[in-house]
Amino acid sequence: MERTSSDRNRSATLRTRHPTGSAQIALPPGEIIPGTRYRIVTRVGVGAMGAVYLAEHVDLEKRVALKTLLAASARDPKAIEQFRKEARAASKIGSPFICDVTDFGELPDGQVFYVMEYIDGPSLRQVIEVDKNLAVERVLSILRMTCKALGAAHDKGIIHLDVKPDNIMLTTSGRRGGMVKVVDFGIAGLISAETPAAGASPEERVIGTPDYLAPERIRGKGYDHRSDIYSLGAMAYEMLTGSCPFWDEDLMTTLTKHVTDKAQPLRQRAPELAIPAEVETVVLQMLEKNPAERPQSMAVVEAMLCEAQIAARVQTEWDDLALPEVDEEWQKKLAERMPSPRSRRLRRIALASGLVALVGLGLALYFGLRRPKEIVTYTPVYVEVTKTDEADNVAPWLSKAGAAAAAERFLEPEADSALYYIERAESEAKKVGARSGGAAHLRQLYGNQFRSLGNALLEAKLSDLAAVRFGQALRFLPGDADLRGKLGLAAGARAAGERETETAGTGTAGTRRPADEGARAAADVFSAAAAGRFSGARAALTHLREHDADGHYAARLADQFRQRAVGLWDAGKRDPARPYFELVTELDPKDAVSADRANGKEEEKPAAVAAPAPEPLPAAGKKKSTPASETSAYEKEEAAPRDHAASAKAAAEGASALARGDLVRARPAFDRAVRADASNPDAVAGLAEVAFENARYTEALDYGRRAARLQPKVAKHHVVVGDAYFKLLRYDEAQAAYRRALAITPNDEGVKARLGRVKARLGE
Repeated sequence: MERTSSDRNRSATLRTRHPTGSAQIALPPGEIIPGTRYRIVTRVGVGAMGAVYLAEHVDLEKRVALKTLLAASARDPKAIEQFRKEARAASKIGSPFICDVTDFGELPDGQVFYVMEYIDGPSLRQVIEVDKNLAVERVLSILRMTCKALGAAHDKGIIHLDVKPDNIMLTTSGRRGGMVKVVDFGIAGLISAETPAAGASPEERVIGTPDYLAPERIRGKGYDHRSDIYSLGAMAYEMLTGSCPFWDEDLMTTLTKHVTDKAQPLRQRAPELAIPAEVETVVLQMLEKNPAERPQSMAVVEAMLCEAQIAARVQTEWDDLALPEVDEEWQKKLAERMPSPRSRRLRRIALASGLVALVGLGLALYFGLRRPKEIVTYTPVYVEVTKTDEADNVAPWLSKAGAAAAAERFLEPEADSALYYIERAESEAKKVGARSGGAAHLRQLYGNQFRSLGNALLEAKLSDLAAVRFGQALRFLPGDADLRGKLGLAAGARAAGERETETAGTGTAGTRRPADEGARAAADVFSAAAAGRFSGARAALTHLREHDADGHYAARLADQFRQRAVGLWDAGKRDPARPYFELVTELDPKDAVSADRANGKEEEKPAAVAAPAPEPLPAAGKKKSTPASETSAYEKEEAAPRDHAASAKAAAEGASALARGDLVRARPAFDRAVRADASNPDAVAGLAEVAFENARYTEALDYGRRAARLQPKVAKHHVVVGDAYFKLLRYDEAQAAYRRALAITPNDEGVKARLGRVKARLGE
């Protein structure tokens, strides 16, 4: 299953692993944050890490972005100090492609916040949601600027750890658009300071956004700057194809795919897009599982992208970027072959000169034949809520729109809603021949809020409820093609969205039939609960009961909340699970289990233990000492009851299938054998061979070493280990494994040949 841009936006709460016990306390617009010189203008967005606000420094009258952080570690003094150091270091990186962090502080309620430069432009995530996939020349420009930003950070010893489209902002520079600003440097320090509790599940041990997470981080093997290279490769894959390289509805499956699966070639994933083979090669190298097989620095990545651009004969708007800081010889060759922005500028100047002459002649004729219209003058008024100068007859309506939105009166009541006041502002602007930039800003802001709510509902497979939200978003953004496309995705529930949008784009003067009140109420319940506003969800339940006589929506919501609650409960998170169980109890009074858990009557059950990636073998002569709470899945298997006969039978079936080349039947047979007896070396070795034949070399290495641990005197196990190391370009370790095999079977010509091959690679 691939993750497409249409269902693109897994919420940050789901996709970023942070504790969510802290409640979000919204900062009210128009007020100065106590102890600071910042006044909140409006809330821009909300995520699992907290909220982002547009703010203004009251003395400098300068716009800034203020981000609050709600991770549990943000209340830990040590973590706060670590974050402060990271933020300070990030502010000194000095790259024009990084969003500067300018301030740091703590709110009265304990929330940590930091201040960064305000970027007037969309995130790459928003661009992908609209465009699905980006043109190659646009991708190359974005990637090169991102490489420069991350490379500058790496040179200062700072690793981002959360490279993804959400953290790439696009703004203008001069007359060009698409300039990159990488954000959220410094959060890496806060994230890495979190220490998972003993016995935490693999998801809890992994901090970051799983769709872009490097395999070594998933496996707990540490990380360095090359982890950012992998994440950038995943982002490049998505920009070019419209989907992430690895994605599944199940989070653990997504993580597993990063560790074990080879990325599908981009031109196979999206054959209709004509992605250059040279660009595909670079992206796939960035996505190598073994960090040693990836490009080893951001400068090398950028140089490879330049080589791909030259080979593909692509020109971009940003070809005047400084060349990457690779060795002098390579840089010189790039300078000789990269497209010349100067020649393109000269051609454009010549063309523009001709056009100017033609336009000037046309204007002269036009104004010579027409009488000038009467010019309407007005006094500009500064509007606080939008930070724009507006006509004096427009400004009051925008202020009313902001107040209505703050009171969550976005669409109702019709004559006292944010949309109503925005439309009045637009109407008044036309009277003086102006366009209200503030009205356009508010339309985009409120429309995107409803878009995000719709995305969350689509993610939960509540398509008819998502249609309601997308319909509400279209009331603000009637020409948005992405929203209309998502309404089409809400198959089987189109009517709800269409009823909501029958007069979208026609103003409030038309006749609009109300959407299904039951669907709208159900959407309100879900959205409030998903945001952690459980009191708001219970209030919305009252409205739902009035419009859901047959219990259709209540039953579906109960299923959703029950699924979330059980997942949290089974992971040992009883307190976060209880509010969901309380909602289930109100939606489905017959659910006795949920009622008991909501009231604390049922004891917490042991958390399910998901098998982590196999761990490396301890050094010879040493035995790893682990507390009982951290016992590996393998050790637990060894301690489990064994059925030797069943294991031997299943292993024989697997070996027979493997001999026939039937990997599809071999793998489950070996799996059954290991479940019956985890110490069956034939079964473990079989899994190593299956993994190797499937080009999953890291997995083959883990199983091979496990088999060698069980049978250290069997040469074939060491051969499999050596072969896996060789494929991972780890030649020294491959040589050592082959030598162990040769010590067991000195006359084995196959092992000798392997040793000769690896010595040639090592230059011996």
